[in-house]
Amino acid sequence: MINLLFNTYPFYSFLIECGIMATALLSIPYFLYPKLVDLLHSLKKTRKYDSLTVESWPTVDIVFAAFNEEAVIKDKLKSIFALDYPRELLKVRVGSDCSTDSTDLLLTEFMKSDESIDFLRMKKRSGKSNIINQMVNRGDSEIIIGTDANIFFRPDALKELVTPLVLDSTIHLVGGNLVYRGMEHNSSEGVSKNEESYINWENNLKQKEGELWGCAMGVEGGCYAIRREAFMKIPKGTLMEDFFHTMNVLKSRKKVVHSNQAICTEDVSNNSSMEFKRKIRISQGNWQNLVRFSSMIFSHTFPSGLIFLGHKVLRWLFPIFFILGVLINLGLIIKDGDILIIVWSLAELMIIIFIILYPTEILPKFLSRQMKSISYFSWMNIALFLGLMRYIRTRETGIWQPTTRNNK
Repeated sequence: MINLLFNTYPFYSFLIECGIMATALLSIPYFLYPKLVDLLHSLKKTRKYDSLTVESWPTVDIVFAAFNEEAVIKDKLKSIFALDYPRELLKVRVGSDCSTDSTDLLLTEFMKSDESIDFLRMKKRSGKSNIINQMVNRGDSEIIIGTDANIFFRPDALKELVTPLVLDSTIHLVGGNLVYRGMEHNSSEGVSKNEESYINWENNLKQKEGELWGCAMGVEGGCYAIRREAFMKIPKGTLMEDFFHTMNVLKSRKKVVHSNQAICTEDVSNNSSMEFKRKIRISQGNWQNLVRFSSMIFSHTFPSGLIFLGHKVLRWLFPIFFILGVLINLGLIIKDGDILIIVWSLAELMIIIFIILYPTEILPKFLSRQMKSISYFSWMNIALFLGLMRYIRTRETGIWQPTTRNNK
């Protein structure tokens, strides 16, 4: 029956074309598109934003949600109070999602001693997006800073975030540079180092997108600045509110940029299981936003639609393309056993085996070291696929559990 299908020429030709197309699409988001951005950026003189040229600073609300963050909440507030920014222009608004540890007690004590802190405990668990909406509505500042409880600011981070908004009225959203703290003391070759390398590569790409077109494709939820008039109410159950803001700003044809100088730090995590679950949740949010904003590929084709497609959408589709390519190769082997197809299929099979074995530490250390980057990339794409499955079958509430980290 299978041979009969493959001996039908139109069907066989269709499979060949699908295989070529899948391979080509796989190369775009991780090679061709980034190289094109690098080339165009090298040819264009871009504008730099210097905080020293700002004469007057706007009012700012730092907003975040907290759930059982007793391990980091003190240091979080200390990092805010250490910011090089006029204190009279700064307000901190924190919503607790019914924390069951000492988070609320600590926040209450801080609020008593500092009137710049606005703390509110939710009546019931309602999720991060709902909390952010409520806390934003309690203020009237010109600029809203989105962050997380475990993200600490460098002293100059706030000024670096706000500067592009002050100096360029067409910019409505600025993303910060989120880096891991404690890496210099971390000798592990675990997930955190692979994650750090990927984040650095991603941040550099977003920096160049912002400088070229004002279309940095995504900001970090733990470190971004948005004009109040650009802030849109986050729909219930939204998992990636940072990307929701990004796409809404681009939809309004305003600019989104990334600032590598606006440094915030996040504690190291080498718990691969927890990080994998976190990536599945991020992937679920990605698919959620793809459904919401896919029409922009056609309605806002250049530049934001094409950047969305090349930078994000094709990455999210990567695991589907890979599975399609494997199935097509298997079909072609069944059809005629071409030696090149057999070699390529065996290589795919070896990659899959390494992916499965790497986290178990069954492989020899030498092979393990060589394969760690491939394994990280592969598990990231497995998380993308599992996130799609979860998105299809789950109605999301937005209620979350913080990732366990080293808290250094």
